[in-house]
Amino acid sequence: MPLVHFPVFGRAHLVGRILCRAAVLALLVCGGLPQCIAAKLRQHNIAGVYLTHDSQVLQSLARRTPGTYWIDGYQMAISNQTQICWHDAPLQFGPILDRDGQSIPRLKTTSPCESALPGSLMRSAWLQYLGVQKYISDYRLTSKMNVVASRVDVWRNENNGNQMQAAPRQTWRTLCASASPHRLRYPNEDPINVVCDARVNSYVENVFSSLLKPSAATPDAPIAKQEMPSFYVVKPFEVRHNYDFEAIDGSAAICGLPDTACTYKRPPAHSIVHQIVYAPDGTVLIPDTALAHLKNEAEFAALLSYSLAATDQQLVERLFRAQHFVGGRWSSSGHRNGYWIWQLIWNLNEQVLRLGIRQMYLAGYDIHYAPFAWAVEQGKNVKGSLIVPDYRHMPPFPAYAFRYISQLYPNVDYSKLKRGRAEYQQFLKELYKADPTLKPSKPQATKQ
Repeated sequence: MPLVHFPVFGRAHLVGRILCRAAVLALLVCGGLPQCIAAKLRQHNIAGVYLTHDSQVLQSLARRTPGTYWIDGYQMAISNQTQICWHDAPLQFGPILDRDGQSIPRLKTTSPCESALPGSLMRSAWLQYLGVQKYISDYRLTSKMNVVASRVDVWRNENNGNQMQAAPRQTWRTLCASASPHRLRYPNEDPINVVCDARVNSYVENVFSSLLKPSAATPDAPIAKQEMPSFYVVKPFEVRHNYDFEAIDGSAAICGLPDTACTYKRPPAHSIVHQIVYAPDGTVLIPDTALAHLKNEAEFAALLSYSLAATDQQLVERLFRAQHFVGGRWSSSGHRNGYWIWQLIWNLNEQVLRLGIRQMYLAGYDIHYAPFAWAVEQGKNVKGSLIVPDYRHMPPFPAYAFRYISQLYPNVDYSKLKRGRAEYQQFLKELYKADPTLKPSKPQATKQ
């Protein structure tokens, strides 16, 4: 039987099971009252984990101040009924996924709760949350992007000795200044050629920097302090082995029948890398062929904002850890977390979209270009209006991104947001000088 993309019917299978369980629970709790059952079915539980650098959010949680806060890209309501727990310990990530696609201890409202604050307030912390999302009244069971938090656990942010932050990273400046060949080397892979043109790399660095500071268009929402990830502009390269590099690019895990193992190989072995990928040390590798397809700086800012979210939230590290886990014969997660990897990939894509769009907006970029940035990067031609999109006929993740924009940014004045077409065309001239072999390929059509 041929493999299919799991979100097509696997997601529907999962939603069906959830609705069935919700209906049974509603009957038990509500005693069969029709209005009570309807209320239960119009909402669903949500769980997640988010690394915040926002001291104002942490102070508000410490004071238990009710309000609505930006947490994990959502507008999350904290009320007097929200249980807030502080732990003077780091959040422990493991290699094995649960059925929610999480590699952390599963949180319940009845889980042990330490209410005492640590000696000093943390500058950054992991927020593990439980909440409720309501459905919009339509046949697609579309969730609202507002979350009512029922519990938030605050954990220390620590390195935990992982390999991705173990040593200072080399930068493109130090590599390109070296007399040795300008190549990156990773175990079991061929050397990767680096584009060492200073103007090209400085432009990339400047766009990264612009995403890490507030814009004049959004003065009331300062951006929390983040570090710029290590990056290299590289020539396209062939991958020799699965799981040596990882891409978070809007692709879904591939599954067969429901409740069977799934796989996520992005990029797969023996393929040529043309999209942004991440190395085992967390470095962002940006093939120059991907840059040649983009039309403006806003599209590029979307891709870099996704990279910021992926590295800052340690999504890449978590994906590497899950991919390199090999279970035993009777492992509940199957070989390489195969039973739950689809949910992890779904979660990562949605989280990267939420956080990336939020970061773009705060930096003053036109967020209409965010939903299809992954497709444009891969040389696909996007048809249709970005201003009034028909997201009912789009692939799942672009549709999710447009719904996110329409719900949480309904009154944006797009005339004040940057597109940067002229700036990007000038950058492309420099890119073609740096790599004379680079030619933009003919765009491929993509369906909405």
